[in-house]
Amino acid sequence: MPPLLSIVVPVHGVEQFLPRCLDSILAGQRSEDFEVIAVDDRSPDGCGAILDDYAARDPRLRVLHLTENQGLGGARIAALPEARGSYLWCVDSDDWLPEGALDAVLTELRAERPGELDVLLTGFSHVYPDDSTEPNPWRHLLAGSPLERPEGATLREHPALLRTVLSVWNKIFYREYLDGLDVSFGRGFYEDISVTYPALLAARRLRYLDRDCYNYRRGRPGAITATASAKHADAFAQYEAIFAFLDRRPDLADLRGLVFDRTVRQALTIYDTPGLVPAELRRDFFHRIAAHFAAHRPPGYRYPGGVQGMQYRLAARDARLGYDELRRAGRLPRTLKASLRGSRG
Repeated sequence: MPPLLSIVVPVHGVEQFLPRCLDSILAGQRSEDFEVIAVDDRSPDGCGAILDDYAARDPRLRVLHLTENQGLGGARIAALPEARGSYLWCVDSDDWLPEGALDAVLTELRAERPGELDVLLTGFSHVYPDDSTEPNPWRHLLAGSPLERPEGATLREHPALLRTVLSVWNKIFYREYLDGLDVSFGRGFYEDISVTYPALLAARRLRYLDRDCYNYRRGRPGAITATASAKHADAFAQYEAIFAFLDRRPDLADLRGLVFDRTVRQALTIYDTPGLVPAELRRDFFHRIAAHFAAHRPPGYRYPGGVQGMQYRLAARDARLGYDELRRAGRLPRTLKASLRGSRG
């Protein structure tokens, strides 16, 4: 019989973290209700051998060895044809599951009738290099919300969901639903949001499990969130994919403003975070934020109030120096401030 859950684990350059990830899924777990598809994304270290050793000892783990590096998105795409489960969970190979997390997720999935739950979201913790932890900073937007009810909710019923983390790793998808969306993981950085946004927007039923089921490692050297790279501009290709999905789904037109606001906020956060966008590329990155505004600002869109609204207006105008001054000193030149106050929308 096909397993209930397929766990996809892309692997590249994480030799020191991989055993903990695999042990957190497989060790002491007797259930046959899940399988693990691990993808050796042409890892330059000993990850391939580690995967083969684990697979030789546990038939629930199958390994794909890619001949060319595909990145996180490409590795997940390569795994999908091999995944037989009714549900799909993407776990990053430098992260790990807390004790009892997999049992808790399987229990939730077993209680569901096939096809009635599109996405199960879980709680999680951030773990830092010094082993300190931070509980899910968005829990207050989820715990006690309609998403916790047995009947679940849609994103329309709880739009605050779009203010939470939109990465793929704390979301378990009903495979048939995901396949029907006609979306795909992207290439480069932020590869998962071209899947998570559409999946949350179109879901007929979402549920939240208020339990930490994932330990997300933050701040490690080489991680996207800690790496200066031109690839941070890959986010714009993912935004294009998200809005292309919305173009195909006129039934979701009323959610377009929420999506636009969230993508602008993320792009500005990337720009604002020290050490992410290289200095020589910051001008071009900000220009692309302005181009995103011009291309995807919905009719009737209203800017947020206060300082954030001023920041958005500056981004829309491609006024990078004014934006940087507002961020640095908390104020704008008087003439620019008056101009912004006089603008409409």
